[in-house]
Amino acid sequence: MPIARLRHTVYLFVLTASLFGASLHAQEAVAVSDKTISVVVDGKTTTLDHAAFAGMPHVTVTAAAHNDPPSHWQGVALQDVIGHTTLPTGEALRGRALARFVRVTASDGYQVIFSAAELDPAFGDLRVIVADSKDGQPLGKDGPYRLIVPNDKRPARWERNVRSIELVDASTRPAK
Repeated sequence: MPIARLRHTVYLFVLTASLFGASLHAQEAVAVSDKTISVVVDGKTTTLDHAAFAGMPHVTVTAAAHNDPPSHWQGVALQDVIGHTTLPTGEALRGRALARFVRVTASDGYQVIFSAAELDPAFGDLRVIVADSKDGQPLGKDGPYRLIVPNDKRPARWERNVRSIELVDASTRPAK
């Protein structure tokens, strides 16, 4: 009987150690994937990891949400994340291209949109950044990426934990 009990104890110990190790590995995988953004343009998905995002041109905006004091947010312009070549601007932004919009989705499923015209400097010239730091520090629980829309009167589009950015064609006209 004591040998059977010893085998059972060893079995439980090995099982517990295995499950604990698998749990740590799963947490590592989640931590790595949390620092990526999927960018979907014309049906093609590109995944930006933290190094690729950090290598993009960064800008700084000063803005405040709710009753907080103004902060300095650092990040990449939303138009730069999408790519200027895929979203026409200026005189080229007309017709079917005016029916395009950018949908940004957070890890909790929260979504916000921006029209192509709203983002274009010749139309709305709305400044939107995908921030990766606030006052020079990582975002913590609001990150690793957060939308900042400094000129919005309400910060409802200041989306936390951004996970995907999509350029969507909402036109109901057939493509030529």
